[in-house]
Amino acid sequence: MLRVASVGSGSKGNATLVASDETTLLIDCGFPAREMLSRLQHLSVDISDIDAILVTHEHSDHVNGVAAVSKAAGAPIYATHGTLTSGKLEGARTVVEIESDSDFAIGDIEVSAITVPHDAKEPVQYVFKHAAQRVGILTDLGMVSPHVLRAYEDCDLLLLEFNH
Repeated sequence: MLRVASVGSGSKGNATLVASDETTLLIDCGFPAREMLSRLQHLSVDISDIDAILVTHEHSDHVNGVAAVSKAAGAPIYATHGTLTSGKLEGARTVVEIESDSDFAIGDIEVSAITVPHDAKEPVQYVFKHAAQRVGILTDLGMVSPHVLRAYEDCDLLLLEFNH
């Protein structure tokens, strides 16, 4: 079963955890490393539990702490080419470039990177699959397009974040 926790949401930082019994993924990390460690501690998650960090886009409230947390966790960062060209993830331990609208696996979780409309270089959001469960995460969505509707239909859980 997948578990989901919002680590924080707002203009000062965004981060979400998605975890199975074997794999823990961090989606975005807009908080400084020290703040992130404190927030993880409140959720009883150790930084070393994080297997990968998936980035949705390059805006600072989503990437400020990504490189530092990646180093502390020893976890690779997954991001699109557009996000990587922003230069905001420099100094990261390991980077894996992903394509928009692609599917890949991290541990026992299948991930779909979904192209979304947003004012960023190559933004994506994610749908996670484990066993028969589908969990969707949507943050900073410019509008709901037919593509987004199709990608997120049949989710068992949908986490929406918006603060404007």
